[in-house]
Amino acid sequence: MNIQTYFQGKKILVFGLGQQGGGIGDANYLARHGHQVKVTDLLTAKDLKLDSSTLSPKISQSLGGHLPTDIHWADIILKNPGVPDDQPLIKLARSLGKDVVTSIALYVKYSPHPVIGITGTRGKSTTTALISALLNKAYPHQIITGGNIPGTSGLALFDESTDQRYSVLELSSFQLHNFHDLHLSPHIAVITNLYPDHLNRYSSLEAYQQDKSAICAYQQSKDFTLVNAKNPGALAISQASPGQIISYQASDVTGWETSLPGTHNRENLAAMAAIARVLQLPPDLARLVAQTFAGLPFRQELIATVKGVRYINDTTATTPVALAKAVEAQTTPFILLVGGESKNLPTQPILDSLKNNDLVKSIIILGSHHLPAFVEELRALCGSKIIGQVDSMPEAVKLAAKVATSGDTVLLSPGFASFDLFANEFDRGRQFNQAVTSLNYA
Repeated sequence: MNIQTYFQGKKILVFGLGQQGGGIGDANYLARHGHQVKVTDLLTAKDLKLDSSTLSPKISQSLGGHLPTDIHWADIILKNPGVPDDQPLIKLARSLGKDVVTSIALYVKYSPHPVIGITGTRGKSTTTALISALLNKAYPHQIITGGNIPGTSGLALFDESTDQRYSVLELSSFQLHNFHDLHLSPHIAVITNLYPDHLNRYSSLEAYQQDKSAICAYQQSKDFTLVNAKNPGALAISQASPGQIISYQASDVTGWETSLPGTHNRENLAAMAAIARVLQLPPDLARLVAQTFAGLPFRQELIATVKGVRYINDTTATTPVALAKAVEAQTTPFILLVGGESKNLPTQPILDSLKNNDLVKSIIILGSHHLPAFVEELRALCGSKIIGQVDSMPEAVKLAAKVATSGDTVLLSPGFASFDLFANEFDRGRQFNQAVTSLNYA
């Protein structure tokens, strides 16, 4: 069976369009291929900024709330991975025996070529980009990249998949959850690490790890699991694999030239090098990618240098561990922009990274009014360095610029989710970039 056969003659409900474009892409793909499709979302068309140019007129809309009648209408519910299984209408769909699936799981199941899947709490985006860059050098115009990347649709990848050699997919725990339902894993799995995350959705770290384990749990003996040997959580996930387990670590790339900062990026490079070994690619190819890869937006990204001060955007550091990794990578005095909305994660890694750290020049707390315990702990530890608690990005950047001197770094590495002040982490990052740009004209 192929994907078109699976959908043939079925009524398909896209449940949760989301605001990153994936659900819209899935719905448009289904309409383009002649399938009967309806979309539903809690937000209205206005809230979602939908118009005739974004959603095909062939698609039925049921927006501004979910309705039981839509579940009864559908044969297949194409669920946004962000929608949890305990959502009442998803529970209704399952009780009625409906197929509840995600588009990225369907892509892995029906892809006409091998899939390389990358997961982890941190580093999966950079590792995905590095592996894609490597394979694009080895096999130009024969590589598809997708998955947990804003603006990408799982189903739309099928339109690109003719005469391709590999798909390289970043896979979040939310996306991998449905892989368990389908008993599905990619041909090559890469596990970067595991740290506490998303504990506002998961009941425990073990439940989070369980979803991650789908990356390798259903592999065959001929498949490969590549695992970061220095991360206990990654090693624990790899124990679920019946495939061939290949370990890697940062020391594998000792001496490699790269502009990527920090030990964590050495681990990402080592994952790429491990892929090169498994696929028997020329050894120098991975080194070349390491030399030329400039990094991804919003991940310790240098935005500008203004009056000798470097402004670094690490807005995707949405966990305390991610902030700690960014702090560890700093080599000059820095002003830290920290804070946001809780994901019920332990904040001790932030405090440990800042304690007795002579490079921390000043700290600006961004929002964080729902984090009173953390703010109190931070003030107790670093009170003399905290210069303000602000409620907008322009305020934060202006305050940082006032105290920064040539040779300093202003580091946005929040350590928390963004939803107290921003639409999402990327909105937070874009506002930082805009505020930094405005400094040039102040």
